Amino acid sequence: MKKILPVAVLSALAGVNGAQAVHLNPDGLGEVLLYPYYTVEGSQDTYIQVVNTTMHTKAVKVRFREALNSQEVLDFNLYLSPYDHWSAVITRGDTDAAVIITADNSCTVPNALSDGNAISFRNTDYLTDSQNGLDRTREGYVEMIDMGVVGNAAVADPTRQYSTFATHVQPAGVPASCAGLQAAWNAGGYWSTTDQRDAVTAAIGGLYGYEVIIDSPEGTAGATSAVALDDFDGNTALHFPPGTSSPGLGDSAGPASVINGTSIWTGTGLSVASGLGNGAIDTVTAVLSRRSIVNDFILEPSLNAGTDWTVVWPTRFEYIMNPVAATALTPAHFVAKPPFVTGWNPATSKACEPIDIVYYNREELGVTPDEVDFSPAPPGDTFELCAEANVLTFDSSDVLEASSRGLRTNLEMADSHPNGWLSMSFNPGATYTRAITLQQSLLSGQPLEGQYVHFVGLPTIGFAFFQYQNGTSADGVLRNYAAMVRHKATRSIWSDNASSVQP
Repeated sequence: MKKILPVAVLSALAGVNGAQAVHLNPDGLGEVLLYPYYTVEGSQDTYIQVVNTTMHTKAVKVRFREALNSQEVLDFNLYLSPYDHWSAVITRGDTDAAVIITADNSCTVPNALSDGNAISFRNTDYLTDSQNGLDRTREGYVEMIDMGVVGNAAVADPTRQYSTFATHVQPAGVPASCAGLQAAWNAGGYWSTTDQRDAVTAAIGGLYGYEVIIDSPEGTAGATSAVALDDFDGNTALHFPPGTSSPGLGDSAGPASVINGTSIWTGTGLSVASGLGNGAIDTVTAVLSRRSIVNDFILEPSLNAGTDWTVVWPTRFEYIMNPVAATALTPAHFVAKPPFVTGWNPATSKACEPIDIVYYNREELGVTPDEVDFSPAPPGDTFELCAEANVLTFDSSDVLEASSRGLRTNLEMADSHPNGWLSMSFNPGATYTRAITLQQSLLSGQPLEGQYVHFVGLPTIGFAFFQYQNGTSADGVLRNYAAMVRHKATRSIWSDNASSVQP
């Protein structure tokens, strides 16, 4: 049996790829990259990297979203030539805003960034919220979407040699004409007046990325890989103008595919009209759905150690911004759709989700904290996280120096638990009525157990950030260390056949 199961899973995976089902790529390569958290708070900067491992020129949408409600604070198009590597730093500007700077030669549209200018993040999309300052741009996360393979136009028109424009000319390593790519999007340019997919074909994946959070004064740096989703575009080019909300995570095409143990679940998002679904965004949410996450915490007193967790729900904004009829509340508030519980409230700049937590020391002693251990304490018997990109700090470690705008939550630990691990569960007590529901698909001969498949939990990514201080060496050099470790997770997947419930 041990030999047969892996073969069956591999066979099913071949079916997944053939069906162009969006899925997590365990090898870290994909069409969509999600960087869990950026910050420029305190003395920190965040460096982001992306690599095109293919022999093709790619158009990539780069989008930065702030932490409270995932509102877009900057986007642009990035054009990567074959085997290209692009890097940039997010840092503090002269105003309250975060800015992005790059010394990389790869073409961006607008060209202002690749020309070496510092580009400030913007607060345009959340001006009606109670927290609407530029300081809100200083924390968030990053999404990159492969919009397709860029070629040269079939006609011999020197103004439409797009792949050639993006390709670096050696030995200087400078693209042939970033201005030529921007001209195609300018008023009257070819991409602005006709089919924007001209000379651009469907994405083929092969992107990987990572981020590094560096605190220079403290002498620490932590790095983690971007989460990679593959087969996102359903074999359709998604080449859209810079400065637009497209493509987004809701533009996924085709079914979702999720591996849970030896089971592979596939399904397609149901339409809004069905009353059971929200369309394509549900496929990405299902792929990222987690019933719980687990990771370590380290608070070792002898090393003055500290731990922060990031808990990020990268599709939440698609579910909590549903307007309701006019009420006495001013400004107008919103309601949530499953799997989320609470709609966005602009008056408080919050949308809180209940969670359950239990933590253990390294000798198996477990604690389920009550509300007095969790500050600020929420009402009722459940704990809450209220932002899109949350920071949970242990014993006020504040190693990520998260802001007080509403994304930082402190967990006071028991004295007997300086080191250990914690489990955080989402949608406590939820049934499939608060699940993502997909139309179940047949895959590689696996029988359909029911018409629908339900994913219980929340779409979650993130990491634990550990920091240690070990004094200074004899020559005065800081001996500080940091590390980032991605969360592990459990899933809960149900079909209409109750016997198929997964743990």
